[in-house]
Amino acid sequence: MDKVKIGLIAIIAVLVIVSIILTGNVANLNMQLGAEKAKTSQLNNQIAGSNTTVNDLQAQLASATARAAEQSNLANSLQASVSNLQNSLSAANAELEKIKTAYADIESKLKEQIPVISAPQPAAVKQIVPVK
Repeated sequence: MDKVKIGLIAIIAVLVIVSIILTGNVANLNMQLGAEKAKTSQLNNQIAGSNTTVNDLQAQLASATARAAEQSNLANSLQASVSNLQNSLSAANAELEKIKTAYADIESKLKEQIPVISAPQPAAVKQIVPVK
């Protein structure tokens, strides 16, 4: 029985030592796990901050795109207005040329039909100097 008691005590002692070692390993692993959780939390916070920044940039990009589209539409509208004004100016210039030609024709016909009458010259007018 003494051998059984000694064997049992030895087994219990070995189990206690193994349990102490395993407890130490578990505590060490728990500390490492806690450190990893802290790192993961920091990384999650950084990702959340980055996501917020990305969302802000997307909103700014959408706003800038909308403004660019508005400005493009305005530029197209202005270009169409300039084209219309150029067309109107060309039409007005063509009409002016027709009027000039018609005026010249009428003037030449009038010169042919009416003899040149020398108009009397106006009498000399004295200049009136205002009193100061």
